[in-house]
Amino acid sequence: MSVSEVAAASAHGEAAARRSLLDRIDAVLVGGFAAAALLVCAVNVLIRTVAPQSAFDWGDEVQVYLVIWAVCLSFGAVTAANRHVRADLFVELLPPGVRRAAHVLSDLLGFGMSALLTWYGAAVTLDGYEFGDLSTTTLRFPLWIYLLALPVGAGLMTLRYAIRLWRGLFSAGRSGVT
Repeated sequence: MSVSEVAAASAHGEAAARRSLLDRIDAVLVGGFAAAALLVCAVNVLIRTVAPQSAFDWGDEVQVYLVIWAVCLSFGAVTAANRHVRADLFVELLPPGVRRAAHVLSDLLGFGMSALLTWYGAAVTLDGYEFGDLSTTTLRFPLWIYLLALPVGAGLMTLRYAIRLWRGLFSAGRSGVT
């Protein structure tokens, strides 16, 4: 292994260590909500099969809430891994300087859009809280908790775009991973 390969591996290891805490938090939260949804689903199916008279009617509602939270919490991780759906065929054919500018512009637009989602999601969540909106099922779940998933997820995405922008503007190369 050459000196430059060792240096590159070391730099990659340092970058991985810097982002590992945020990535681990994302993974634990998303995985936890998804696992909880799967557990509720499995128990719900089992009870409906074995003892239908004992089935709980709120299981499907709770599953939806957990899946929505898992999806929204994954926004930041998807952004950090540069895995959003995008059309980059032509961008990758551009010269390196123009390509870098296109990536920065893309991150700037993503930052703006996710900031708007955070702002308006928070406004809708606050309205739901102030109006005391509850689900229409027997669970009577406060809907502001469900609605809060969007501004939290969009806020995480905004944070990840801010990190990407910082690195895109102030680093010599673009890692594409945050």
